[in-house]
Amino acid sequence: MTEACNERVNDKFNRITTLPPLPRTASRLLKLIGDPDVELEVVIEVIEQDPPLAARILGLANSAYFGQVREINNVREAIIRVLGMNLVKSLSLSISMASSFNINACREFSVPEYWYTSLGSAALARMIVQRASLPNASLGDSVYLCGLLHNLGQLLLANLFPVELSIALGDYRRDPELDLFALERDIIGVDQWESGEWLLRRWHLPEAVPEVVGNFTKRDYGGQYFCHLESVRAASHWINAQISNEPITLSDNLDMQRVLGLERQECFNIEERFLSQSDNLRAVAMLLS
Repeated sequence: MTEACNERVNDKFNRITTLPPLPRTASRLLKLIGDPDVELEVVIEVIEQDPPLAARILGLANSAYFGQVREINNVREAIIRVLGMNLVKSLSLSISMASSFNINACREFSVPEYWYTSLGSAALARMIVQRASLPNASLGDSVYLCGLLHNLGQLLLANLFPVELSIALGDYRRDPELDLFALERDIIGVDQWESGEWLLRRWHLPEAVPEVVGNFTKRDYGGQYFCHLESVRAASHWINAQISNEPITLSDNLDMQRVLGLERQECFNIEERFLSQSDNLRAVAMLLS
């Protein structure tokens, strides 16, 4: 974010006193995200002390998307048998953070679409980096978290400027040729990327997340999180094109292939794998809505 833009965004939001605080559960989970050696019992305790979150985690673990046949009845089983420690930490943090926003007044905002975009971008971006030719093969979990939270700024706008964002979303739905982010800037004064980066830094998320969000629309980013940015951006564009019924292919994304060292056939394979799971992922999005 440029200095002038940063001042404008800070001024826009610092005058707002209704910003929701980071939920206590999310605050506790945020500390666990950065601890690779955290004990299982600690994660279980944090989740179980938030019954609505625990119920959602169990719902996810029992969903067809994760392919579990035998019923999962508690958080311990959900982590050990289905989700795994890193995935459950990221999902729990995302769910807890999203719960702090009241978006009921934003009529054009689609909660199922928000969750499908978040979950789909996270899953697809992780698939991309897992197939990429990268020196660091352990980026998957970090990229997944970036994908889950990359559109959090739109939740913030829906919470703080429900009428204005609804107008922008309505205009965009009627004419998808319009630039949604330009509409947000014209009507609200900031777009979802500026507001998202502002919020993520205010809530002290791992640096990769605000870096990806703040540079999402930039093509000249050369920072250390370029692999995160390229994979999440490619995944998000692909998901949104699918939602708009104007599908694109990963194999046409030459920038992503060049940066991440992917072959065209690998891109086709990633798409096929994701599409085979997309219906179940939509069901998960509905579950979280």
